[in-house]
Amino acid sequence: MKKNLGRCFAKILFLIIISNHSFAQEENQAVVKLNLSAAALGTATFQYEKVLGKHLSFALGAGFRPKRLLPYAKDLEKYVDFADNRIDYISFANVRKAESRIGMIHVTPEIRFYFGRKEAPVGMYLAAFGKYNNFYGDVPVFIDIDYKNLPVRLELPVDTKLQTYSGGLMLGRQFRLGNRFTLDWYILGGHYGRVKVHGQSNQNLEGFDDDFRTRLRNKILTTFKINEEYLGLVVNTQGVTIDNVRQLNYINLRGFGFNLGYRF
Repeated sequence: MKKNLGRCFAKILFLIIISNHSFAQEENQAVVKLNLSAAALGTATFQYEKVLGKHLSFALGAGFRPKRLLPYAKDLEKYVDFADNRIDYISFANVRKAESRIGMIHVTPEIRFYFGRKEAPVGMYLAAFGKYNNFYGDVPVFIDIDYKNLPVRLELPVDTKLQTYSGGLMLGRQFRLGNRFTLDWYILGGHYGRVKVHGQSNQNLEGFDDDFRTRLRNKILTTFKINEEYLGLVVNTQGVTIDNVRQLNYINLRGFGFNLGYRF
């Protein structure tokens, strides 16, 4: 994970250096920004924007959130329950959402088209962007099952990884605050792409017989409503694993965010 994070920031630094070299003769045509909305949720997200023309700019954002408990877990549960009814390959009903520890890395390159009488980087804009998200963490789940005619609740701490690759459009507006500062408002947008899923619980199941492990696999399938056309489930003596067996679609919103920027 540390290697992946280092590679992401190395690429960002390289693009910033190239951009600064190409446009060094222009003044106040670059903006560095801190995403205030993401900071309130415990994520450090920064963006670098470089003007390429009167109505055109390139922006590159990156963010990091260390693995920790989710903020506003109760509100998140409502969102997850809402999304749960619209996902046709898995359910999150038996996930302990408030106890989940999730980290994230994301990278977002975009091209912005500013329109109106004002020139970039001020005014209304339409952004065409790509987005990479890497979510990772510990997600506890539980299964209720019978073992030797006794009810058992089996706790499974799942090492979870979700990677998404998507592209989309977003409408926004950047305001000038004095000579040097800006406020960039992400109004609303959407993006569509693919998601890669991996979950692994290294639970020692050697003490259980084959019949129990078979029943456990069937119980996991029904409890979490896993569609085996999309996700593959393996239960053996080493624990439980789940992975994609085909491409999964991913759709999400982007917006309602505020960046505080400094022009230079």
